[in-house]
Amino acid sequence: MLSRVVVPVSRQSVRCLAPCLSQIRHFSRPLCLSDREKRQLIVRGQNVPVSDEYWDYVADEQSVKDAEVYRNNTENYAGTVKYPIGVIGPLKVNGEYANKEYVVPMATHEGALLASYSRGAKAITAGGGVTTRIKTRCMVRAPVFIFHNISDANEFYRYAHKASTQDAIKDTLHKNIGHLTEERTRLRVFQTDRKVHISVGIDSQDAAGQNKVTYAGDLMMKFMKENYPKEIPEMYIEGGFNAGKRVSVMHTLLGKGHSLVADCIIPKEVCQSILRTTPYRLQRFQKMHNRTNEFIGGISCTAHVANGLAAFYIATGNDPACTAESQAAVTHFDLVNPSGGSTGLFDQDLYASITLNSIIIASVGGGTSLPSFQAARSMMGATTANELAEICAGVALSGELSFYASMETGTFAAAHWNMTHK
Repeated sequence: MLSRVVVPVSRQSVRCLAPCLSQIRHFSRPLCLSDREKRQLIVRGQNVPVSDEYWDYVADEQSVKDAEVYRNNTENYAGTVKYPIGVIGPLKVNGEYANKEYVVPMATHEGALLASYSRGAKAITAGGGVTTRIKTRCMVRAPVFIFHNISDANEFYRYAHKASTQDAIKDTLHKNIGHLTEERTRLRVFQTDRKVHISVGIDSQDAAGQNKVTYAGDLMMKFMKENYPKEIPEMYIEGGFNAGKRVSVMHTLLGKGHSLVADCIIPKEVCQSILRTTPYRLQRFQKMHNRTNEFIGGISCTAHVANGLAAFYIATGNDPACTAESQAAVTHFDLVNPSGGSTGLFDQDLYASITLNSIIIASVGGGTSLPSFQAARSMMGATTANELAEICAGVALSGELSFYASMETGTFAAAHWNMTHK
């Protein structure tokens, strides 16, 4: 039988098993691995064979010239890939931060995708626009503390739950990390067998916040090491509870990043002229689709929200891998009769909404500072993460409307064939 030996250590000598972030060494990187003059791609001292097209489309003159721009974003930089970008809109957004009509950049090579999103945006704008509201904004990291048994873990769990403990941790975070707002710093404690996970949540403002919340988690671990009166055998900066870059019911219920909602009303005339169906038939099909998704155990109750999120994230310089978390969403269609009159099933308008509790988006930091992404965002005039998040919600709902309409009317296959085989 395999076993693991645990060497007992005192509280004074226990060390954080995750290295101190301030002590991590920064290694020098070559500016660019592609040498245009010699027409060589050198990787670890070896010349890697490449095609002639490589020097035209990957290590082209501009990409090699701009190597310094990408230095802090891409290790072992060799060049750039030209990813196609299109636009949808105008999309009218009635939000608290996004409040106008937008032409929205989206990066994709999937034929028919932007045509579909454009149709959804057209229907939304014709109906008066999409209303958006941000509920919370909180990036999280969940360090784990591991004990010898459940009794020791539960004792630590109770200590971490104390108001005095959490107040002291928050005070430590606010003193050592700039631009944190006390009312938005959040601590949640969970015990799973002999492990205790403490989810640290901070308001990262216009940044996505993954780095800043990692610093916060590291500080919280140091606080526990120095202040908890008993031994903590093991601790790690992340124990999996954060579910980073993977879909989880945690993202649907508790949220991560921007948590927001969006809704709109599509008048029956608009529904028929643009989406080519009726509100009754559309909401009926959407509810069937959602019930099937629930039956198969799906976490995201949407049509294809990941498509739009990924395309929007790429175009704006945000991390497309966060689509894994952000797609934990819920779309809902219903019938409404806002103007009165007949209440018959075929005389009502369409109500459409989407709940997106884990939109991870930024206007500063990471790839958002790279020139092409800044240029793409300029067409929207969006300068804050809140504005981008509300636009993103409108984009997501646009795609849901058009997808369900194409499925309900039986035009989905024909549209893809006609647009990709010309």
